[in-house]
Amino acid sequence: MKLKTDFVTNSSSTAFIITNTSGIKKTLVDFVKENPQLIEMFVKEYDWHKDDPNYTQKNLIKSAKENNINFKANYSTYSIFGDEDGTLIGHVFDYILRDGGSSKSFTWRFSEYLR
Repeated sequence: MKLKTDFVTNSSSTAFIITNTSGIKKTLVDFVKENPQLIEMFVKEYDWHKDDPNYTQKNLIKSAKENNINFKANYSTYSIFGDEDGTLIGHVFDYILRDGGSSKSFTWRFSEYLR
């Protein structure tokens, strides 16, 4: 029998397809600003974060600026977010984008779990 004796984590990442449906280049910051409901949904669903002052739209925008992604006009981008990234954007989007959705300039859908 083999035993794993080094560090073991249950952290994961999730891949999504995010499509910029507009005719102009957009960024992850644009995505976050256009979808303020995402942080609200995350805090409501994962209510152990409700009293944590870090889980705000302002901080999510800051995290998006630090981890920016460019989305070409009318183009789908394979994007990975994970709680092991140690970023607010990674932690929130790893969970909250899984059900898919859409907004004025974007659609997003689950692609795959990366373990």
